[in-house]
Amino acid sequence: MQQLTPQDAVFLSIETEEFPAHIGGLSFLEPTEGRCFDFEAFVDFARERLSPCERFSWRLQEVPLALDRPYWVRTEDFDPADHIERIAVPSPYSDESLARMVGMLFERPLDRSRPLWEMILIEGLPGGRFVLLWKVHHCLMDGSSGANLSEHLFDLSPDAERPAPANIADDAQAGRKVPTRRMFSRAARNLVEVRRNQVRHLTRAVRDLASRNAQATRPPVPRAFFNDKVGVQRGLVWSSVSLEDVKRLKNALSVTVNDVILSITAGAMRDYLSERKALPEDSLVASVPCSTRAADDDRLGNQVREMPVRWCTDIEDPVERVLQIHRDASAAKQAARSGDSVDLIGLMGEALLPAGVQLLIRGAAAAADKIPLEGNAVVSNVPMTPFPLYCAGAKITRAVPISLLAPTQGMNITVLSYCGELHFGIVHDPRLLPDPWELAGRV
Repeated sequence: MQQLTPQDAVFLSIETEEFPAHIGGLSFLEPTEGRCFDFEAFVDFARERLSPCERFSWRLQEVPLALDRPYWVRTEDFDPADHIERIAVPSPYSDESLARMVGMLFERPLDRSRPLWEMILIEGLPGGRFVLLWKVHHCLMDGSSGANLSEHLFDLSPDAERPAPANIADDAQAGRKVPTRRMFSRAARNLVEVRRNQVRHLTRAVRDLASRNAQATRPPVPRAFFNDKVGVQRGLVWSSVSLEDVKRLKNALSVTVNDVILSITAGAMRDYLSERKALPEDSLVASVPCSTRAADDDRLGNQVREMPVRWCTDIEDPVERVLQIHRDASAAKQAARSGDSVDLIGLMGEALLPAGVQLLIRGAAAAADKIPLEGNAVVSNVPMTPFPLYCAGAKITRAVPISLLAPTQGMNITVLSYCGELHFGIVHDPRLLPDPWELAGRV
């Protein structure tokens, strides 16, 4: 029997009606001249590529009363076609109308009685183009493993011929349905480990409170107008910049690509809030996910933690801003490596039962306007391939990432590097972020 890892289980436990915990993306598809691309061709392609990936056939078996982490159960007679839909974008086409449709489709929760993913092929774009919207629950994989998976699923040329599909590497295997008695027996054993972890994390928390270093690396978080109670609606906007331009700036200033991305988004956010006379005097704080996986680790599942980094929205000069971000991000990374910063995802996964995580998240959602903020928004960077990929012979011309929102964060900025460009996907609650395309246009 295969139980969810503590971190994977956290992403399942945090899910509520207001906060569906799936991630996803948009792939803009341009059919190759002389090759037929339609819904039926895509379904055949998906069957061929997804069937060998066993994780896509898994469904959940949850423990009664959320007393322990759920189990993965293999779905018999699994057919990827059961998870693929088609829809047409309203005419006349515009990016705005497509984005509204995607937001409504993305806010729809995944059905927990089935494997936790779905794909929707969107038709009706000018020039015979298509858009593929995919959704997968965060408990199945993180953004990094999802990007790695895309390189296994898609092709390097429109007419690529592949050998017989092989199973994609994975460190976990789903089993058959677990008897209730056995689940409760294992839950009792796991509770002992949870108690040990609670003592360990409590000891660390006391140490951190007394640590000047921990306090120095945890910046204060002012409140922006999008830091309010997040509702069920989701919106999406996007933009792109040249990766080569970003790398030139990175090399000239001896910083990282992540530093430049934080500076670009900080400048856009500074201008956007200033125009609305809503820019706090203190810098906003970005919650930056940091992968904990080894460079050669391509397994699926979650291996990530978040660290708070001053977004430097209080600095007007762009060069001074990126240099300060570099210093602050370096200090945050050092604090994470040395254990001087709190790993909230790890703490919830190791020291709380799923029922406890659920209560914590519901409490945070109810008091979103009263509790201190961990950060104003997530800003994440996910590397993908520098060369074009093909889906059933159609070229993927743009890849827009879509992520989830937290109870107090009405905006998330995820960046995907693909084919020489950085693609920014800004997910938001439409009630909390007015004129989102204006923000995207400033990136």
